[in-house]
Amino acid sequence: MTIDVVIPARNEATTVADVVAAALGCRFAREVVVVDDGSTDGTAERALAAGAKVVRRETPTGSKANAMELGVASTDSDAILFCDADVVGLTATHLDDICRPYVEGRAAMSVGWFDYGMLNPLVRRLPPTSGERVVPRWVWDSVHPGKRTGYSIEIMINEVIAEGRLPTTVRIMPGVTHRTKRHKLGARKGYRETWRMFWHLIGLPVRGVVRWRTCWFYLRGLTVEG
Repeated sequence: MTIDVVIPARNEATTVADVVAAALGCRFAREVVVVDDGSTDGTAERALAAGAKVVRRETPTGSKANAMELGVASTDSDAILFCDADVVGLTATHLDDICRPYVEGRAAMSVGWFDYGMLNPLVRRLPPTSGERVVPRWVWDSVHPGKRTGYSIEIMINEVIAEGRLPTTVRIMPGVTHRTKRHKLGARKGYRETWRMFWHLIGLPVRGVVRWRTCWFYLRGLTVEG
């Protein structure tokens, strides 16, 4: 079994090198691929200097899903460990812990959640939008091409897992957070974009993009490990 790491990144020069270092230290990872999603800062240069293979996607606006798609296409691994480039505090040990249930055959998808403190017991049972997850390649291939758009891509991966009645493990990554939209865009615009993203994701079942039963199937197959 081979696992390659795919890191979609757009203007994440501040944190991308640390994420690459954690991914390179993961005992289960064969190669680390950073997809520079049309960055205008030094994201690509810092990722390359940190030891990643860098693939550039020329785009004026960026799309997380499209960047992930390009990253997957640049590997031939059996499974993909996705990581976000804006994560803070991520270590190789966190990624080892995420991969282990998948490698040991206990889960078809294994996910790491950010550390939300007292909210962790609730967070661990929510359908994950976290970017830190490992899935077999066929799961990505099973996401309908028309649903590989923007930041809702994690929900679409969840859909494949849940509708297939496949087991998922989830754990909190102690001490791990991320640079929010408020950090990147400023308070006013950051809050506005955060709420826009939140309501978009909440609205997916309302608009019929994802069936309500998918959430139930996900919870039936969920195991909390940490």
